[in-house]
Amino acid sequence: MPNPSTRHAAEFTWLEGLALCLAMIGVQLSSEVINTWGTYFYSPSAGVGRTIYVAVGIVGYIFIIGTVWDAVISPLVGALSDKTMTVSGRWRLLPIRGRRLPYIFWGSVCMPVTAVAFWYPPFQEQSVLNFLYGTALLCLHWTFFALVYIPLLALGPEIARTEEGRIKIGTWIAVGMIVGLALAAMLPGVLIELLDPARQDIAAQVDAAVAVSAVEAVGHSDDVPRYSPAGYRRLALLLALVSLILFQLPVWLIRERYDSGSVPVSEPPFYEGFFDAFRNKPFVVYAISFFLFSAGFMAAQRVLPYWVELGLGGSEETVTYTMVPFIAVALLSYLVIPHAARYLHVKWMLFCALFIIASGMPLMYLIGASALDSGVKIKLGMALFAWCGIGQGIIYVMMTPIMGEIIDYDERRSGRRREALYNGLSGVAWKASMAISVFIATQSMSVWGNSAERHTGVLLVGPIAGVFAFLGLFTICFYPRLDKASGIHSGL
Repeated sequence: MPNPSTRHAAEFTWLEGLALCLAMIGVQLSSEVINTWGTYFYSPSAGVGRTIYVAVGIVGYIFIIGTVWDAVISPLVGALSDKTMTVSGRWRLLPIRGRRLPYIFWGSVCMPVTAVAFWYPPFQEQSVLNFLYGTALLCLHWTFFALVYIPLLALGPEIARTEEGRIKIGTWIAVGMIVGLALAAMLPGVLIELLDPARQDIAAQVDAAVAVSAVEAVGHSDDVPRYSPAGYRRLALLLALVSLILFQLPVWLIRERYDSGSVPVSEPPFYEGFFDAFRNKPFVVYAISFFLFSAGFMAAQRVLPYWVELGLGGSEETVTYTMVPFIAVALLSYLVIPHAARYLHVKWMLFCALFIIASGMPLMYLIGASALDSGVKIKLGMALFAWCGIGQGIIYVMMTPIMGEIIDYDERRSGRRREALYNGLSGVAWKASMAISVFIATQSMSVWGNSAERHTGVLLVGPIAGVFAFLGLFTICFYPRLDKASGIHSGL
């Protein structure tokens, strides 16, 4: 009997795991900054000296349209990638072998253009043209993002075929996701202020004014613009270049295992894989559960800058401080999760993760609405984020094992490996939930307020998000356990 450690070492090398890990950092930098700060950039809090490019009542539709477009394009990219021949053909400008790596290469080369251009709306005031511009750029950005992300996700279950191997590669991926999330959540708040020349000019003028007269400083402060878009734009350029480098690593360091030339099977109709997926009960339960949960979780994420500014009394930089315990606890949880996964099925690991995060969302209202001092509120916010970090850590680790289990079940039924298709369809559920999350967040703020004087709409997003998250928690209970040999559903 082969040595288990040798067998798992042969599944993938540490260098391949590291390449996937670093590429996932690029995924977060390319998506989470736009997801978190895009709405706020185009329609910031009213009455605090920021340029409003699009009215808060319609800004959400930029992201709804963008995510609907992404939901359509992702499974198509997945199906196309699955059907791509692994050998170089005449249509490949560069001789990159595989059915995943060529898409990652070209998508990552094109993505920096849209990642930067998104932050350059044509008019420095509210305008329908800003709305149209932002929508078009976001759709184009998600197209290039799908070309990278869907094939990248497919590499995990493809290079690790055992449950233990998938937990290991899932941990590599999870570390990259959480580190990327840390960078995407913690760096922008600091760098936006640091790279904004308007704020640096204010600081210099205030220092000079204080040296002359405190009264004179107050008299001239209104003549200086408080904010400019330069901080966001310089940040976008920096992150786009870093992401490009990180995405190129798997292209040159990972060896694809699948060889289309060694699988002489008849080519099924293009639509057959979609029908098979909708008849795959484990996938359907998983997709519905994460659609509901993510709709709530990302709605809370959308209002994070507003919540920190209006509910906690902080600024963009405060977002960084509140995310530190979230990231730290999530990283520490990786020391425990692989051991817990030996005793709990992936279904119950995810149940625990969803419960942890869902139970924390309603507290956003209680903390923000309290009459406590701003410093105390910020500390409570940090404690809340630390609690949710445990759940996020579990989710990131277990996504590869659960998708691998679903794909294996499909292979037993169909005889085909369709990693990219299932990851693309999973992206549909995720993007649909993103669209709903934008609607929840923006409409709550539009109806109940997101201004300094009236910001109940920001605070209410937490409880509303909690309802959606608990619905997802309820749905995951119906995920079946699968017999690895026969694929028959068995028990809970």
